[in-house]
Amino acid sequence: MKRKTIVGIFAVVLVILAVIATGCLDKGTIRTAKPKGHAENITSVTSESKQLEILATVVSGSVNTLSKNWDADAEDDGIFVYQSLKDSSDRNVIFEGVKLPVEIRIYTTKFDDKFKQVKDRLVYEGSATIESWKDGSILFKGGIKIPFEDIKTVNSDRDYGLIYTTVTLPDGRKIEAKKEYTRIKP
Repeated sequence: MKRKTIVGIFAVVLVILAVIATGCLDKGTIRTAKPKGHAENITSVTSESKQLEILATVVSGSVNTLSKNWDADAEDDGIFVYQSLKDSSDRNVIFEGVKLPVEIRIYTTKFDDKFKQVKDRLVYEGSATIESWKDGSILFKGGIKIPFEDIKTVNSDRDYGLIYTTVTLPDGRKIEAKKEYTRIKP
């Protein structure tokens, strides 16, 4: 009984420390994705060979999303897209100061004849950039902002869909990632 109490107190202290730590982390730069046709011409802005060496270790990517409210009302206004790049050990590649273009596509979903969820209709296509590994972390307040109003859903669409991202590295390689069950409607 005494051990369970100590473990419980320890767990509460860890949660409190995690909450405090997230408030003290770097705020990062929030970028809003631009719908297709509004993208700027983006090129790599670093000449540091070290960053290019680091990015050469990328073999895969992952994407996460989180629906958020960014104005005065209580309703969520859109999603934040967190794009990460991974090495061969599936660890985040820690890079900074290199602008990497990210193409984003969001689809509605339907079920095929085997009751498997598959992509259906394209409801968003846009582009943005990431400049640091922190853009892929919820803890660093990075990410790419996409307002729900830019995601062209209809009433009959499900609330959740699929997101696909493609990051183009300085050496020309394209790293793709996919996330199922991304919220696409307010």
